[in-house]
Amino acid sequence: MKKCCTMITLFISSASLLFAETNALIEVKLFKDWEIKGERGFGNLTIKNTGTAPILLAKDASIFDGFQLHARSFPAKRAEYREDEIESDYRILRSMEEFEFFSLLPGETHVYEGRKFYLSTRSAFSEEMRFIVSIYLGNGFWLDSEPLVVKGVVAASEEYLATVLGKTVGSELASEKRSGFNIWDMVAVTYKNERWLYKKSTDSPHSYYPICPLSLTNKIRIEEHEGENLFKIWDGDNSMILHFTKSMLLEGPDENDVLGKWTRERKQQAEADNAKVRRKKQEAQ
Repeated sequence: MKKCCTMITLFISSASLLFAETNALIEVKLFKDWEIKGERGFGNLTIKNTGTAPILLAKDASIFDGFQLHARSFPAKRAEYREDEIESDYRILRSMEEFEFFSLLPGETHVYEGRKFYLSTRSAFSEEMRFIVSIYLGNGFWLDSEPLVVKGVVAASEEYLATVLGKTVGSELASEKRSGFNIWDMVAVTYKNERWLYKKSTDSPHSYYPICPLSLTNKIRIEEHEGENLFKIWDGDNSMILHFTKSMLLEGPDENDVLGKWTRERKQQAEADNAKVRRKKQEAQ
């Protein structure tokens, strides 16, 4: 399989005078530099504290995604920031004991896992879409990235694979939608020399959620698998286990599980770097 396009961008955010010692180096990983209309591109990120003050972050990846991580169009439209609402939600979050936070200490790096972050903007689809990735720290303070750029493209082809509702696969489900359940089409989208698996909403035909890259020529098969919301995806002889709700692979070869591979390797590197930082601090004491 040909490797998928990647985008790696390093950012430095400078704080206001009030937070003069709060700085971070944010590494964003996008797994392709193009999107089709209606797509929410995904990726992951690392956060390195390059300041002298601790940075308070939600421990759980889903809470971090819901309350601290934001993707916003660039140039930013002030109205879309919803800063009052974001601050109110953040304060409620901080007041709830069940949600844990941790302090990312100066010099240390953190990598979130177990979550697919949708890091693209929801701004109007165009040939070139610019956006920033921001981390909210409360009291109106953001760590903002410099702009990322993603191309808006027209796919060469879209191949229908299956229709999914809960634990069932098959096109016959189109007439069996039940209240409280969503029906999704699984499709393979090809653009130039890349082919990607998507789930596509049947309620909103232009809502696409990318899952993973596929080989260019292999036949793709989707089967039920043991466990709630789990499916087995066959890419030729390679098999993957898909958690449908999370749109994430729980198992699969590295050429398909690009998110898992990058996260695993980057976390190992971060742990090694953090160990060096802590060792130097101990030696300096």
